[in-house]
Amino acid sequence: MMKKIISLSILSFLSNFSYSLGTLDPRLDSIVEREYNSRIAQPEMSHREIKQGVYLIKCNTVCGNSLLVYGKDGGILINSMLAKTLPWLRKEIRDISGINNIKILITTNAHFWNSNANGLFGGMMDFMISHKNTRKRILSNSVIEDLQILPGYSQERHVDNAGARVTFLDEMELNFNQEKVDLIHLKGASTDGDILIFFKKKNIIYLGDLVLNNGFPFINNDFGGSTTGLMIGLKKALDLGNEETTFIPGLGNEMSYKELSNYISKLNQLLTHIKLLKSSSLSYEKILQDETFKEISTNFQENFISNKESFLKQALR
Repeated sequence: MMKKIISLSILSFLSNFSYSLGTLDPRLDSIVEREYNSRIAQPEMSHREIKQGVYLIKCNTVCGNSLLVYGKDGGILINSMLAKTLPWLRKEIRDISGINNIKILITTNAHFWNSNANGLFGGMMDFMISHKNTRKRILSNSVIEDLQILPGYSQERHVDNAGARVTFLDEMELNFNQEKVDLIHLKGASTDGDILIFFKKKNIIYLGDLVLNNGFPFINNDFGGSTTGLMIGLKKALDLGNEETTFIPGLGNEMSYKELSNYISKLNQLLTHIKLLKSSSLSYEKILQDETFKEISTNFQENFISNKESFLKQALR
């Protein structure tokens, strides 16, 4: 009986503690149940080996992609998803590698779908890495204005160990599992803390929120993002790679060099047309009804993060 009481107390503590790490807006629960017929805390997760030792981990609701790169020295995980989904993410990691803990966690930016479980990983690994601006934003209260699924989303400050202890400004080189990994900061892309992660030997580049499932980009103006910075970042990723490179977006499946090149071309076409309409002093409402804008927009998918309405708002700022 005493063991049962202690176990229940621990579970209660962990439940309350997880909410302090980076609280999810409670409105998301009912929205996810309605839109996905699933609870945030009970996601369907899956993984797939992209290349030897490289596993793409996805969930069916409001999680961004995680990438596990595993070898003899242990595992690097890119992005931690949500605190509420951590047990399922850790199960995927165990199923892939047989290990309970990763060695290194890399956070690509401060958006909750990438970083909400950071604090729960805080004591389970060697170290966490992010750009300096990402750490700053994770440890601050903020609002994500144009989130498609929930405009005006409140992202609360995480606990201290959710912010990376290892940060950098421009570039960082990591050597792990006999692999040279380049981390490259992109100035003002989706946010002011986005990074490209280039596994040179495996020829894989993690794009993060620069690409969302072949969908509309998410330009978080309040987090220092811009369309100009986004395009520069995408072209930088393409220049780093080659015809054999595999590109991993923040949502959805991996992309080839050709697929990313086509995506950039279509996005440039859309932004060029928006700029033209903006120069004619057309209102947001008029641009939404513009036939060419609507036609080009059909090239992009909508997702829980971004749609054409939210993207247009961001592009006009």
